[in-house]
Amino acid sequence: MTNPWLRIPASDYEGHMSSPNVAQQLFLAQTFKESLDKYDCSTIGLLGCATGNGLEYVNKAATRRITAIDINPEYLGILEKRYEKAIPGLEILEADLKTCMIDNDAFSLIFTGLVFEYLEPYILLYKIAGWLSLNGVMVSVLQLSTKHLKRVSETSYKSLNNLNSIMKLVSPQDFKSMANDAGLEEIEANTVTLESGKPFYIGTFARI
Repeated sequence: MTNPWLRIPASDYEGHMSSPNVAQQLFLAQTFKESLDKYDCSTIGLLGCATGNGLEYVNKAATRRITAIDINPEYLGILEKRYEKAIPGLEILEADLKTCMIDNDAFSLIFTGLVFEYLEPYILLYKIAGWLSLNGVMVSVLQLSTKHLKRVSETSYKSLNNLNSIMKLVSPQDFKSMANDAGLEEIEANTVTLESGKPFYIGTFARI
């Protein structure tokens, strides 16, 4: 069975995420930037990187390696064209995060923006705990449940509706519990509500 993410063209994904009633592209990019500014960004894992939203904020003087991972080769091809020459130490990895294998202690910072909604959180959290270096942190953005809005916002980009079959929202409480079991401790948490009315949890976790 083909992963629904492979049936969403890059143009549809970017158009949807930047639509005025969604506005998540700018939100995720700014959250990534704040993570880069606040935490050790010498080695970065950008999980579910799509076409590279936010990579323009990477500090080339502070970051010696960044690994961008996504399952969609079209997204990665666009990312490569945009950023390969602009960001020294950029590594691009086409992989399914469910089966992806990375060396332990690989990253000082891991950023996951709207990733855990589409796979088994418990499995990936255990992997991330191993991938983080000592004193490393993971910053995760989760979409929160709301009664009045659809999980996948309605836009003219109908291919995004493919995600309804796999999207499962995770509560911050459950996420924190799973993270603790995996060896990660929440050190900061925040909730942001966009103009669309959709709320998002931003959690920062350190390796215990």
